[in-house]
Amino acid sequence: MASATNSDPSRFTPVIQELQDRAGTVLLSIMDAAGKTIFASPQLLQFTGFTLPQLSTEWIMLVHPDDQERIAAQMQHMVQGDQPYQIEWRMRRQDGQYRWVRSSGHPQLNENSQVQQWIISTLDIEDVRAGQTGNIGSDQDFSFLAELIPQLVWTTDPTGFHTYFNQRWTDFTGYTLADSVGPDMWNNLLHPDDQERARQVWGHSLATGDFYEIEYRFKARQGNYRWFLGQAVPVRNAAGEIEKWFGTCTDIHDQKMQQLALRKREQDFTTLANAIPQLAWMADETGSIFWYNDRWFRFTGATQEDMMGWGWQKVHHPEYVEAVSAGFREAVAQGQTWEDTFPLRRHDGEYRWFLSRALPVRNEAGQVVRWCGTNTDVTEQKQLQSQLERAYTDLEAKVMFRTLDLEREVQELRQRLNG
Repeated sequence: MASATNSDPSRFTPVIQELQDRAGTVLLSIMDAAGKTIFASPQLLQFTGFTLPQLSTEWIMLVHPDDQERIAAQMQHMVQGDQPYQIEWRMRRQDGQYRWVRSSGHPQLNENSQVQQWIISTLDIEDVRAGQTGNIGSDQDFSFLAELIPQLVWTTDPTGFHTYFNQRWTDFTGYTLADSVGPDMWNNLLHPDDQERARQVWGHSLATGDFYEIEYRFKARQGNYRWFLGQAVPVRNAAGEIEKWFGTCTDIHDQKMQQLALRKREQDFTTLANAIPQLAWMADETGSIFWYNDRWFRFTGATQEDMMGWGWQKVHHPEYVEAVSAGFREAVAQGQTWEDTFPLRRHDGEYRWFLSRALPVRNEAGQVVRWCGTNTDVTEQKQLQSQLERAYTDLEAKVMFRTLDLEREVQELRQRLNG
């Protein structure tokens, strides 16, 4: 988790003030991950006539009634996601007049890629929409945030021609703005295995105006590659035409390495689980099975959809399934190791006997989070056991009959001797 210092909005004040001086009419605010305003620039407070506590709890009162539903939906979408956004709406000024504004939000992520807070810039575009002042705000809507956020930041024109990179881009890549501007100079910095895919994804966004998102590896000035999450949103004018693209590259290398390592472990586990001679499965804390190994499906001939949850009961022998289910439910309720022996139906209809075991897996607090189970085919052993039991029973019978014969012979001998 991020430290308290990193999450304290006051640390942005000097930078925000410098940017505010440059941006002029831009209204700045910072919201926490839940959407509560925790910082507001003096310009925003003056524009609205609200205090910071009022912005935190009564912000909806600043929204024009016709825009409230749309803005509320945007806020809900914002707090549930982690994507930059831009939206135009009518904000009530402190004198009661509603003014068209354009709000742009950019998430600040912590080291676990979770949203820590949002930086919101709001620009008064009333005059622009009224056609009174040409390009007011066209160069201010995003660029003033470029040095504040921890991502590599870039912009392009509608054709994809790069027109701007922030200082973090230069620090990471070693490329100056003059080296980087152009239609696809950035692509030369990508890992060779990612270049064609990146061109295709970026080309699709340019052609359709769709949100741009991709994971790729960028080459650092030291020569090593690091994974980044590239994202871009189109900036549109009042007519809905794309004026520029605003993009960021977020370093996700450490998370990606962890993800790849986890994927490797999962692949190793799957390989092992499919190689063992047992049928294997996993269930959640309630006993509902969510995974089987391949051997289970080859044996039963069932599909994954058939077997999810408690679907395994379909391949149990009808004379045993009720007792087996009750035993397993009791083990789950008690959090105890489960073991039972019962027949399962093979894909050809034959029932074979299995010794089944399941162990609870617990978290650090000792709570059961899942169950791992196996079914071992013991049909031959079961048949051998039955044969041995029959042989033992036959032997006992033979011994008994032989004993009776001997007793009869002894009795006959005694009678002859006494006669």
